[in-house]
Parts: sequence; C-alpha cells; structure tokens
Amino acid sequence: MSFDLTPGEDLRQILDAAQAMLDSHYPVARLQEGMGGDDLDPLEDFGAFALALPEDAGGAGFSIVEEAHLHVALGRHLVGPGALASAIARRLDAGVTACIGVASNGTWTLVDPEGADHAVIRVDGGFGLSPVTDPKTTAPLGAGLPVAKMARTGTNRPVDADLARLLAAAQLLGVATGARDLAVDYAKIREQFGQPIGTFQAIKHHTANMTLGIEMVSALLDMAAIALCDGHPDAGFQVAALTRLAPRVALDNARTGIQIHGGIGFSAEANAHLFLKQAHVLAQFIGPADLLSLPAPLAPYGDNA
Repeated sequence: MSFDLTPGEDLRQILDAAQAMLDSHYPVARLQEGMGGDDLDPLEDFGAFALALPEDAGGAGFSIVEEAHLHVALGRHLVGPGALASAIARRLDAGVTACIGVASNGTWTLVDPEGADHAVIRVDGGFGLSPVTDPKTTAPLGAGLPVAKMARTGTNRPVDADLARLLAAAQLLGVATGARDLAVDYAKIREQFGQPIGTFQAIKHHTANMTLGIEMVSALLDMAAIALCDGHPDAGFQVAALTRLAPRVALDNARTGIQIHGGIGFSAEANAHLFLKQAHVLAQFIGPADLLSLPAPLAPYGDNA
C-alpha cells in the first residue's frame, strides 16, 4: 500500500489562505495581552468548522485530511481550544459553540467555557457532547484562559473518539512545530561569546531532535487521517499510535524550547511558556489510547503465516 503525500493544489490554497488569516487575527503575541479566550469569528468566516462537512450540510465538502492540516496551522498559532471543540461539535449540531473539557471525580473541568453552549468532554474512555449549564469559574490558565467546574450531567451525546483525537493531535503537532520555530528564531539572535547560540553544537542537537519528533508525528498524522478518511480497518490503530506520540513530542519540544531560551524562557515576557501550557491542555483533552487492545496493521498477515 502506498500513498502520495504531496499536498494537492486544493490543500495548498486552503493552507495559504489559512496562514494569511491566522497571521492577521491570531499572532502568538496576542496572548501576551492576557485577553482570555480567542474570538472565533474569523475562523467561522473562514469556514474552518465546516471544512470537512458535506456540501449538502452547508460544508465545503473536503475531507478529514485537509481539516487535520488546517488544525496543525491552528496549533502553531495557539488558537484557543474552543476552535477544536467547535470543529468536533459541528458534526452533531451545526449551531453549537463549544469548549473542551475533561471528566474527573464526578465533575467536568471546562477550559474557556465563556460563550460556549456545549462542551466536548473526554469521559469514560471516550468523548461526548453535552450542554454547558451553570459552570463555576476557578483559577485561569496561562494567557488568561478561564477554567470552570460543572456538575456532571446525564445528557451526553457520543462523539467520534478517533475524530476528536486526530484533530487534537494535529493541533499538538502545530504546537510542537511552533515551539521549534520559536526556539530556532531565538537561537539566531541570542549571542554568547560573541556569536549566535544557534552556532553551538548543543543547540543544533536540540533543534534537530525537535525536528525529528515533528517529522514522526507528521507522518503518523498523515497515515491516521488517510486511514480514517478511507474507512480503513486499521484506522483506530493509526489514531491510537498518533495519540501516544503527539502529546509527548509537543511537551518535549515546548520544554526544550524553554531551555534554549535560557532564563528568559521561564519568564512571562517570552512566548515559550505559552506553547508548554497549550501542550498540557491538549494532552489532557486527548487522553490515553489503549494501543495494545487494537489489531495492528500487520496482524492479518501474521495469522496467515
């Protein structure tokens, strides 16, 4: 089995247009202002939440492959998790605005629920869509994202877990890439001993390892998205493998990026810490995947040997 992973003209045009929109409305520097959650209207106008919906349902008619690449771009710009939740929720209800959440100890923890009427919750080994009712705000996360607690309800519509994990992993890939790019840019201008730190072998090794992690997740994302799009029997396995790797690479890259920045990397004035916080939020939402319980792609061949 072989795939042509060269981006087609449609995908290139989508990503070019998305990049221009993200640069204009969602520069990473906006998070330094601590304004809370993002305004998702520019994404709504762009059609980000309807990209992979059928045309007869008001969507653009593209596939989960194009949508996954778009969410990589959202992750690089640290777009608020409401964009991820809304993209998932629109499969079930075209009119909802959603946030993400995680179930724990009989309650639901919601991230940036302001303005959201529903929440995509990771609960009981899967994901569900539930109305947001009377959330109690607690301490905010980084960049002013509010966190709220809500009593667990029984109105929980099932959400495709593979879809939710795929899009969350795509954003984690974007976070990993953004953290690497930020570190590389800083290494070009920060000088020690009269030369940029990017010329030092240790820094080169760090950024090379960051890039290797990105390439691994990128390859897994392509395989998982294509398998899910085509309804391939091993789609669940591919998504589970992606779920295992994407959070680790995003967290490792964000931490390494902070290390490359040195002392300033631990300060609020640098953007490096924002990538680490976003990686933690998405990693908690994506949750664990029971990879060993799923049939591996080569299992049928092994049975026939």
